[in-house]
Amino acid sequence: MRVWACSIAFVFACGALVMAAGCAKRAERVPEAEEIPGVTPAPGGLRFAVTIQPRQFTIGQRVHMEASLFNDSDDIFKKKYPNGCTWGYEVLTEDGRRAGPRQTCVDSASTEIRLAPGELRMIVRDWRGGYFDADTPLGPGRYEITVGLVDRDARVIPMAEPVRVKILERRP
Repeated sequence: MRVWACSIAFVFACGALVMAAGCAKRAERVPEAEEIPGVTPAPGGLRFAVTIQPRQFTIGQRVHMEASLFNDSDDIFKKKYPNGCTWGYEVLTEDGRRAGPRQTCVDSASTEIRLAPGELRMIVRDWRGGYFDADTPLGPGRYEITVGLVDRDARVIPMAEPVRVKILERRP
């Protein structure tokens, strides 16, 4: 009987440690899309992310961007689009105006996006000017880069926490 009682106490003690470790991990986690104002939860187990290095730079400095789309579910994700634009990134100015990128969506070509479980797709870019393929050159200021699926108007629906960048004045 005592061995059994000790085993139960041990299991509870171990469970408390595991729960404490889990709580610590949860405190460090990235917020879900529905917890970020202005960000729409991605459908069907999709996960979006964008990284930019560096986040502060002067014009002419190299900037690296990775935008990713990942199917984090056990099911195939499928969605039809009336044109060639399915997912991507978008740059917004400080006042929320769309600055780019330049996109050409062919209206006559319907497209289906299809991702197998665990499939990852990425957009990787390096710039030394003409940053983010903006419609007009970006000058000094603050910008926000979002990533997500594209709507009928060829606009990106933000589905990941936006990344804020700052283009600094060039020093003589």
